[in-house]
Amino acid sequence: MSVAVALRVPRARAWRTRLRRARRRHRRRSLGDTLSNLYMLLWLVLVYGVALVPSLREHLRSVSMAPGTAAARYWIVVAVLLAGAGVTWQGMRTVGPLLATPAEQAWGLATPIDRRAWLLPRLVVLLLAGALGGTVATAIVVVLGLGPDGWAAVALAGGAFGLVGMAAGVAAQASAERRRWPQRVGTLFLSAGAAAAALMVISHYTGRVAPRPAGALSPGLAIAGVPLAAVATVVALRALPRLNVVALGAGAQLAQAATTSIVWLDSTLLTRVLEVRRWRRVGRVRNRAFLAIGPGRMSALLQAELRRQARRPGALAICGALALAQYAVAVVAPPVAAVAQVIGAYLVAGRLASGLRTVGGSAALRRALGGREMDLRLTHLIVPTLGVALWWVLTAPAAGPSAGPATLLLLGGIVAAAYRGATRAPMYYGAGAFDTPLGMFPAGILMQLARGPDLLGVVIVLRVLLKR
Repeated sequence: MSVAVALRVPRARAWRTRLRRARRRHRRRSLGDTLSNLYMLLWLVLVYGVALVPSLREHLRSVSMAPGTAAARYWIVVAVLLAGAGVTWQGMRTVGPLLATPAEQAWGLATPIDRRAWLLPRLVVLLLAGALGGTVATAIVVVLGLGPDGWAAVALAGGAFGLVGMAAGVAAQASAERRRWPQRVGTLFLSAGAAAAALMVISHYTGRVAPRPAGALSPGLAIAGVPLAAVATVVALRALPRLNVVALGAGAQLAQAATTSIVWLDSTLLTRVLEVRRWRRVGRVRNRAFLAIGPGRMSALLQAELRRQARRPGALAICGALALAQYAVAVVAPPVAAVAQVIGAYLVAGRLASGLRTVGGSAALRRALGGREMDLRLTHLIVPTLGVALWWVLTAPAAGPSAGPATLLLLGGIVAAAYRGATRAPMYYGAGAFDTPLGMFPAGILMQLARGPDLLGVVIVLRVLLKR
């Protein structure tokens, strides 16, 4: 005789309450400590923001006195907003935006709980955060004098499209395994931003800069954004039941790595996870022998480094975007073009030094390759050096001329800064610190974090002095 046992499915609200109580029993920090930290963060943002905004507005106002700069600056802001939307979309797709902790994946997603009721509060918070982020972004544009006037319409349009972006991110997370449109949306925004910046730079140097729109665009965007936000919210609500374990747990590892890297002040904890995911996404191996173009292992290592760059087209695309950004800076703010060229060259060297970081961060790999460690590192420094030199030549018209010896000195300093940062040893948290009236100052840890940027600062000062 069999007895049927009726299992009662717990309600999502009761399950959330039980998890919240369990977390509180394991939490050592009180609510007052959390509110104190938020108060200090908000106070620092207000103090430095109030001091920074007027100086930025004054600088941009002085730069915009040149003929045609105001219209060019407007289109640069449009390009930056489009590119920023694309980068935000790609980051949101990589992380989630909705996440489930390992405990929730094991105890919640494996049960027949109402998934929509469980994820609804998170969706509400996410949509409010998107609306607030869009409003803040547009408010910064208006405060700096880079966009249209009219606080109400601009804030409403920014909040509406910020909400649309978050809702679309949830819908993309639910359909990422079946459709390719989420990846194409990010590519579309990035391509549109690059095209807008390229057309503005070309039109500026040809003397035919497109004027700003005569009418105000913010009321039209606000009118179109409100119903679009409502439709996107409905689509996100309907997508909640389709979020499975894979969709909710895909970004949990990356979010945990980002949190750990912030707490431990070690960015390599995050970059290594991203590097592994990037190579897994490539997912193909081609059996091609190296060419015998030179003796020893240097030729093989150099060819391997070139193939590594060819299989990472994203790094080359970022280098091209940095070159375009250099010309945009030269159009909008010519006084800072020289400094921007040094910073851009350092970023290019960092993107091309992935092989140097891999070899420099693994003693076991260096032992397996054999030879002297300095020879291995210098071999992997050839590609970043050539890439920085080529990038410098391509962006020289935007930054202004410089003498030959001075150029070689600057390039040498940039490459040395990139080498210094790529070969940084793992973080050592037992470094020295000294007491100050404001508390303990971790000088040893800050010196480790400044390895690379410290030499870059010297190069920037040298560039400013040579320009005078």
